[in-house]
Amino acid sequence: MMIDANMLRGIYFFSGLTGNDLVQISKTCKIVTHKKGAKIFGRGDSAENFYIVRSGNVHLSFQISILLADEEVVVDKISPGDIFGWSALVEPHRFTLSAYCDGDSELIEIGGKNMISICAKRPHVGYILMRNFARIIGSRLDRIQHMFEKEIEFNVPSFEGKHGS
Repeated sequence: MMIDANMLRGIYFFSGLTGNDLVQISKTCKIVTHKKGAKIFGRGDSAENFYIVRSGNVHLSFQISILLADEEVVVDKISPGDIFGWSALVEPHRFTLSAYCDGDSELIEIGGKNMISICAKRPHVGYILMRNFARIIGSRLDRIQHMFEKEIEFNVPSFEGKHGS
């Protein structure tokens, strides 16, 4: 199912773009659906598309093997209106995490090459999206850093209270 520009309004990633910009972007988007538990992409896969959750929830994770045990570490939970799979916009275009649906989900799928092409033709779009994109990445990095600090504090008692910000 194709989408119109109105579906993109109110999505943080697109804030600051004009109606005409959203019309151009909407032409490259489609709606895809996934069932609960579906794997959208895996860590290391080629990143051709990125996504915005329209309904449902998605979690991002990676597998880690420690002492003969394989564990999935959830890094982020993606809610309606949020973007994920941004590796489609950044070289080397490989996903750094895996994405799974926590429930039946409807996603807006956008081709990375199409978006890069739009940005090349409309530099102001590229500037606005990269500014918004940097905020999203910064927020995710903060969450991962906080998760890592908590894990260290939990597993290394002598570390508690010795770290700064």
